[in-house]
Amino acid sequence: MQYPREIPRDLFNEANLLKCYGQLWLNLEKVPQTQAEMIYINIDNGFDVIQDQSDGSLCLANVALVVRGEHVPLMRPLNSRNPYPLYVVLPDDDLLPVFEDDGKFTEEMKQFIWK
Repeated sequence: MQYPREIPRDLFNEANLLKCYGQLWLNLEKVPQTQAEMIYINIDNGFDVIQDQSDGSLCLANVALVVRGEHVPLMRPLNSRNPYPLYVVLPDDDLLPVFEDDGKFTEEMKQFIWK
């Protein structure tokens, strides 16, 4: 799915989104005993970046986080200046920060994937 992109804003937003997903994948590879895994679907044509039209946040449609067998929505706020601004969207629409500024999992994220 495409959305109207503006350069250079969306170059930075999408690059950071991919960095966050890559860091998430690496962190999960380091600790395989978690209840979480990353899956991907049909990435032959690239990463499918989608934008939530209500708030501008971004996510990938064809790469997903699965925790205890359930798909977990992720999002990156538009124009965030944080180094790793990726969040799990909880069922009550609260946001759980995935990373500290250094790319390590937050304590909340550790509890979420290990409980």
